[in-house]
Amino acid sequence: MTDMLDLDYTFDDLDTSWLQEFEKLDNENKNYINEDLLFIKINYIYVNSKKEITNLYEEKHIFKTPNILLKEDLIGLIKRNSFVNQTKYSLLSILKYNINIEAKNLKTFFRMKNNIIGDAYLHSIKNITNIHFDKTISVFQDLNSLIIIFFEKDNTNGLITNMNNSTRRIYINHFKNNINKKTKRNLFKDIT
Repeated sequence: MTDMLDLDYTFDDLDTSWLQEFEKLDNENKNYINEDLLFIKINYIYVNSKKEITNLYEEKHIFKTPNILLKEDLIGLIKRNSFVNQTKYSLLSILKYNINIEAKNLKTFFRMKNNIIGDAYLHSIKNITNIHFDKTISVFQDLNSLIIIFFEKDNTNGLITNMNNSTRRIYINHFKNNINKKTKRNLFKDIT
């Protein structure tokens, strides 16, 4: 019976601070799990013809499907926000900012010197399709966003304003005697 008491006594004297520290870190990492995104911040930037930012606007968009901005929703957002103050803007660029760092990498992420966050998490969207966002740690979910940049549309609606617009024929001397003149369009017509 005395041997049992001696064993209990030695376990009480054992240094368990490392175990307590491990449990503390484990509990901290449980708070930082990657979760589905249910909404996203959308930032609209409007640039005029002088390349100056004229308007900024931000809104939250709730996803119909977690982590996915559907193509139909994206088209609707672009169309709905292409007019500001009776000025028509056209789409210039779409950028996706999605912080998808894993919880186990948080400590090294914060300890890095010269950490440029934008390089790793900012991506240009080339096509208007469904935009997928990666799961994000709940602390960083407010940082995820979509940036839509608009450029002021030309007021001429694509029409050429030059009144002297007419078709000019350019003749090319096909022979030395200038007997057979041909335009650029018809130059190779006889060959085919």
